[in-house]
Amino acid sequence: MRALNSAAPHGLRPLLVSLCVALATVVGPAAAQGQSCLCGTPADELVAARSGLDREWMVQVPFDSAAWRLEHVVVGDRLVVAQSGNGTVAAIRTDTRPGGPRRGAVAWAQQIGGTGPIEAAGISASTVVVARGRGITAFDADTGRMTWTRSLLGIASAGALAADGKVYAPIDGGSVEQLSEAKWITVPIDGESDGMVDGATVRSSVESKGEVDFKPVAFGNGVLFCSARGLIVALVSDGELSKRLEFDLGGPASGAPVVHDGDVFVATRAGDLARIATSPAGLTANAGVVKNAQGQEVRYSGWHIVLEGVPEGRPLISGDTVVISLGPWGLAAFDTANGERRWQVPRGGQPLAITDTRVWCLDDTGFLVARDLASGGRREQLCMGDFTLPVVNTVSQRLVLASPKGLVVSLVSRRTTTAVPVVAPAAEQPAADAEPAAEDAEAAGDPDAA
Repeated sequence: MRALNSAAPHGLRPLLVSLCVALATVVGPAAAQGQSCLCGTPADELVAARSGLDREWMVQVPFDSAAWRLEHVVVGDRLVVAQSGNGTVAAIRTDTRPGGPRRGAVAWAQQIGGTGPIEAAGISASTVVVARGRGITAFDADTGRMTWTRSLLGIASAGALAADGKVYAPIDGGSVEQLSEAKWITVPIDGESDGMVDGATVRSSVESKGEVDFKPVAFGNGVLFCSARGLIVALVSDGELSKRLEFDLGGPASGAPVVHDGDVFVATRAGDLARIATSPAGLTANAGVVKNAQGQEVRYSGWHIVLEGVPEGRPLISGDTVVISLGPWGLAAFDTANGERRWQVPRGGQPLAITDTRVWCLDDTGFLVARDLASGGRREQLCMGDFTLPVVNTVSQRLVLASPKGLVVSLVSRRTTTAVPVVAPAAEQPAADAEPAAEDAEAAGDPDAA
C-alpha cells in the first residue's frame, strides 16, 4: 500500500484508501460467510437505504453449504425457519425477549433424519413441525428441543401444522392425518428424558376429498386446508364442540389460501379472486348482516370477482389492499373490503412481500422490483445477486431474501420513507379489456428503466 500511495497522485490517495476500506468491509464478511460480494444487492446497507429499506438483520444458516442447499425459508410471527437438504432445521428470532437471543440470531438448530423430500415447516405459537417423507418431527418453538417424532400413515404431500393441540399432516393420495399432541409420552433415552414417542396417540384421517398440495394454515382456533380440486375445509372448535366448514371454489386454487382479519383470501386458476367470510351458515363469499344471541349486529364481508387473467400463486395483503399476480397479464391490486380494482400493470412478477407502501416482486428477468402499493407505479429495480431462493411473506411487513448457500437477510421499511404515491406511467395503465401485454413499460422506453 505504501508503494501504491507513493506512486499515486496526491489527489487520488484518499480515493484509493476509501476504496480499499470499502472492499474490506464488504468482501471480508461475505467471504467469511461463504458468500459472494453483497455489493449492489438489497443486502448492501447503502443500496437498501437508497431503496427505502433498513437491513434489520443478516445471518448465515449453520449447515454444510458446500454439499447441500437451502430448500425452504418460512416466515412466522416470531420465527423465521430455514431448512436445508441435509435435514437441518434452524430457527431465527424476529423478536426480542429478556435473556433470550437477540433479533436476527439463530435461536436453535436441529437436524432430522429420514428420507424423501423435506416439506416446509409449520410454525405455531409453541411448536415447529417438519414433515419428511413418511415421518414427522416436532420441536419446541422457543428452545428447539425435539418434543416428539413418529411415522405417518403415508408420504407427506405438503407441510404439516400444529393447531389447537393437534397436528395436521397432508398425506399423498388424498387425506389429512390428524394427530393429538396431548397423547405423546416421554421415553428415557440413555437415562435421560430427551425424546417423546407415540404412547396412546389419538390419530384419525380427515377427509379432504382430494389431495392437499398446500400446507394447512391456522384459522381462528383451528386449521384450514385446500384440496387440489379446490375444496376448502376448516376445522374449528367452540369449547368442546368441533365443527367442519366447507367451501367449494369450483376449481383448483392458484396458491395456498391466506387468512387475514379472520377471513380467507384465495385465487383460482379459473381466474377468480374471493374473500371468504364466516357466517352463521358457514363459509361464504357473500356479504351480510346477522344478529347474534345478544341481539347485536354482526357483519361478514365476503365477495367474489372475476380477474382479467389467470392468477399465479397466493395473494399478498396489507391493510386494505390485496395484491395478486396475473402471470403474463401483470399484477393487480384490489380493495379488501369489496374487491374493487385499484390498479393493474402489464408486468409484475411473483409478489414476495409488502413493506409499508411498497409491494416487492421477483420479475421474470430475475430482478427485484418494488411497486407503489397505492398506484402500481414502479419505484425500484434491484439486482438479486445470490439471493435466488424466493421467500413469500404473508405474515409480516418484512422482505426476507435467501441464498441457496444459506445467507438469510431481513429488510424492513425505513422510518424516513414517505408515503407519497407514485403515479404509474400511462403505458402501465391498460384498459379494462386489455389483452396481456407483450412488453412492459420499462422495456418500451420508460426513462426510469434500470
